[in-house]
Amino acid sequence: MPQNDPATDTINYAGIPGTSSVDFDKLLYEEIEEGDLFWFSDSSNSDINHAFRKIDGSTASNTRTEQITESIGHRTIVYQKI
Repeated sequence: MPQNDPATDTINYAGIPGTSSVDFDKLLYEEIEEGDLFWFSDSSNSDINHAFRKIDGSTASNTRTEQITESIGHRTIVYQKI
């Protein structure tokens, strides 16, 4: 009979459609601190949802292309990893 060891049991979230092993908190852009990382969706797929860093109240830098900045509305919904 198989043994159940709770210390080594894991859930493979990647294998379950619609689930993610990453939890996000939904916030407004104005609520996050300068220098914090944020994402524009709660998708864990980094190919389509990569991080940005808040520079100031209306500007963020793309972490993949550090030289490119984008204007962000202060009431824009963003996500931070928990």
